[in-house]
Amino acid sequence: MSTGRRTTIGFDRTINLEWLDIAAARILRREPPSEIRKALWDFLEDLVPGNTNSSGRGKTLTVLTRIWLTVPDQIEPLRTSAIKRLASANGDNRVAVHWAMVIATHPFFFDVATHVGKLLALHSQAHRTQIKRRMAESWGDRSTLERAIQHVLKSMAQWGVLHTGSEKGSLVVARNPIHVSDEIAELLVHGIMLSRGRGMPFSQLVRHPALFPFKLQLNTVTLRKHSYLRLQRQGDQTDFVELD
Repeated sequence: MSTGRRTTIGFDRTINLEWLDIAAARILRREPPSEIRKALWDFLEDLVPGNTNSSGRGKTLTVLTRIWLTVPDQIEPLRTSAIKRLASANGDNRVAVHWAMVIATHPFFFDVATHVGKLLALHSQAHRTQIKRRMAESWGDRSTLERAIQHVLKSMAQWGVLHTGSEKGSLVVARNPIHVSDEIAELLVHGIMLSRGRGMPFSQLVRHPALFPFKLQLNTVTLRKHSYLRLQRQGDQTDFVELD
């Protein structure tokens, strides 16, 4: 991941999947950003307390808008593709589309997902204490760290990809991996590349631990056609993927 973006946590609220659907749907309808913000603000009135930008409601709106509404220029192509795919995606694939946008726009979420995925692969469960310890190594053991991690984990649980395990403080996968189409798999790997900010071997990219809820069957032939990713065969016959 690009180390230059590890200063601000950003994802510090629990976000419901329905709220992401509402934000994306309004973008799909090409509503003006100011109208989308007002609609989301009004929608959250009875769900999250507060009436100022610094309140829980205001912070929740900020997270939502940074995922779908006010994205950096380099993430704009991903958003355009994601909105297109979301228009016809079913419930499971909708989770994947939102996931691609969240990991691209929020490095903190990406790092939590990466550590959860690694721990699940090693132990079939992830303990909250292990996640916090690993996150503190790269983000610093700041006072807001644990609470922000909990918001990410609660969001993942609300989206149906994690639930509480039998051991205290443990988390396990909530379901079998979601099989995604090649088009949506491309969104996920594009999101990974944007969050990392540097290239990696194709074989590692499609099995990245941050994609633990999903099953990708993407191949190099398909990815070579991607407009914003470049795939090159290296001397050791490794296929290496970079941002174009």
